[in-house]
Amino acid sequence: MFMKGTILLGSLLFLIIGSSMILPLRTRWWWKMLLCIPVGLVAFKFQVLYGIWGGHFFRPAVPMWLELGSNWLYMSLMLLAAWLLVWEILCLPLWFICRKQRGTLRRFHNGFNLIFLLGVPTLIAWGMHQAFAQPQVREVCIHLPELQQPVRLAMLTDLHADRHKQAPFFREIVARTNALQADAIVITGDFEDGTVNELAPALLPLRDLRSRWGTFAVDGNHDYFSGHEAWQRYLSGLGIRFLNNEHVLPGAGHIVLAGVTDPAAERDNCPPPNIHQALAGAPVNKPIILLCHQPKLAHQAAQAGVSLQLSGHTHGGHAPGLRQLIAMFNGGLARELYRIGNTQVYVSNGTSLWSGFPLRLFTPAEITLIHLLPANER
Repeated sequence: MFMKGTILLGSLLFLIIGSSMILPLRTRWWWKMLLCIPVGLVAFKFQVLYGIWGGHFFRPAVPMWLELGSNWLYMSLMLLAAWLLVWEILCLPLWFICRKQRGTLRRFHNGFNLIFLLGVPTLIAWGMHQAFAQPQVREVCIHLPELQQPVRLAMLTDLHADRHKQAPFFREIVARTNALQADAIVITGDFEDGTVNELAPALLPLRDLRSRWGTFAVDGNHDYFSGHEAWQRYLSGLGIRFLNNEHVLPGAGHIVLAGVTDPAAERDNCPPPNIHQALAGAPVNKPIILLCHQPKLAHQAAQAGVSLQLSGHTHGGHAPGLRQLIAMFNGGLARELYRIGNTQVYVSNGTSLWSGFPLRLFTPAEITLIHLLPANER
């Protein structure tokens, strides 16, 4: 599915850039053809890198400088294409209204193309810098009618350990999380992008996570691309309790903490997410907190009577504009707090993100301290 999506997106990028920036150039046709070659290579960068260097589609075995450079060009192309598409739509009426001034409009159009071409890569470079920054603590208050006393949850998600993010990066995250003195720590998937043999030392600092009731987690879609069974064994050995379509009553049983597998589990012939199975036998008079990597399952959670769903996966939508597109593929959910019926859904910006698309514009990474409060407490 993801591979088909990148092909479709690459085709759109190539079409928009080609028709808006290359075809209008007043130069020979063969120059235009030559310019189309680098645009095509960047637009289909996933297929090009994976096809030439091999490895995994999500993490081609390329030199680090090439991976970062291709990401910079690819994301620049995406943002440039989005802005050009909006610009073309806005200018379309002018081409019909100002027929006699089309030469002036064309020069004005080419001038804006040049501004975009120079400005977008600079903006993307800043967004990449933000993508690899340490997450900051964000506090969120959520009222639950069934709750009898306050509960503090520290939420991590989308750690995405890889060759760019190693043990020192996660050691700092652990220190910041422990400083919150939470009742429980929850991790909603996408721990890594690589095998246990490659990245076990990177996530070793997770063994030092500390809270009153322990650390609980579910897998994300990327975990199923990296050998999730081996990773679950390793991470369980670090003291992380995985909730695979099951629930627990942590601490004194003030809440029901449930977790489901990711829809990507079926590709590995593993049990798909099953909220009803996860809640089987759970007390009916306790607030139900569901850990679920992908927010789009929230509509099922609402039907099952879940009080609060905690999710990641979207990385907060990465940037304005792109956020709305990502929400379309995630049940309309991309970041922050939502309500679906009687169910509240919190979607984190992510503690880190996948290095295959390292972009954050006005969407900072976060360690979320969630204050669960009774309905009558302020």
